[in-house]
Amino acid sequence: MKVVFLDFDGVLNSQRYVREHGDGMAIDPSRLSLLRQIIDATGAQIVLSTSWRVHWDQDPARCNETGALINDLFAQYGLQILDKTPRLRTRREQEIKNWLDRHPETENFVVLDDGFLGADFLTGHVVKTSNFFDGLDETDVIAATDILNR
Repeated sequence: MKVVFLDFDGVLNSQRYVREHGDGMAIDPSRLSLLRQIIDATGAQIVLSTSWRVHWDQDPARCNETGALINDLFAQYGLQILDKTPRLRTRREQEIKNWLDRHPETENFVVLDDGFLGADFLTGHVVKTSNFFDGLDETDVIAATDILNR
């Protein structure tokens, strides 16, 4: 199994998009289209590593309003979320490592994030977007696809 660990802020939205369309809880549809390109090219599954994951659950009945919105928007682009990283109240890297340790069937992964993730096990697996200025772009799609397909 290939996995995309997905952050939202600075990946699926941008400073410009949030300013024009929302209060910070905004997802840019053009970024979902780019995410779809990665999934189509790799067959990867999506695992939420974003702080927004607190709104989402594998059981749609347990999602709050924001979680339901996430499901609806993703479905519009033919995207489905497999899982989310555990909330350990530690660094995101450790939450990703915990998830990977519990899923040895993961053969490859990429992390899409706008923050610095410096753990050794992540070397060569992180695509860092543009620090919330633009979000996911075509260059990031190519980089993520290359990582997942190697």
